[in-house]
Amino acid sequence: MKKKFLLLVVFGIWSAIGAQETKILRILNRELKKEVKNQFKSPNFNGDTLRIIKPFSIDIHKNLSFAVKITSPYFTGEQIITQQVPLNSIKKLGKDINIILETETDSVTTVYTRTADGVPGEERTKGNLFFLYLSNEKQNDDLGIEIQKAFEKAGIKVDKKYWYD
Repeated sequence: MKKKFLLLVVFGIWSAIGAQETKILRILNRELKKEVKNQFKSPNFNGDTLRIIKPFSIDIHKNLSFAVKITSPYFTGEQIITQQVPLNSIKKLGKDINIILETETDSVTTVYTRTADGVPGEERTKGNLFFLYLSNEKQNDDLGIEIQKAFEKAGIKVDKKYWYD
């Protein structure tokens, strides 16, 4: 009987944490879709366009990842940016034009795949900044609090340090 109870408790905790990870994804994907939808309406639109290639997801190893395609009048061709970070390395949340997750050193893997003049090229970097590519919405401190709380409920303490438009 004790084993069954313990198993139910462990399963309940595991399910609750998984549900909170789903909430993180729901928030991030909702905001990324809004960003794409509203990019042309922004008074700060400069010609850079963003398209979702792969929405935010969390794999079985607890890595947060996503991919976007960017075109810009400032470079030829297009650029696909793929980022991945272990959830447990995320330490801070902030906004300085773009919403950023700050992590432990070299925890973020970013792959830039560029196509210019029909020639593909790839660059892989490691760093401590995970860019969410959310920048159009202003005066959205409540979004920062919502993201912070979702991470905390998933068992990841994230400090919200700065939030500048």
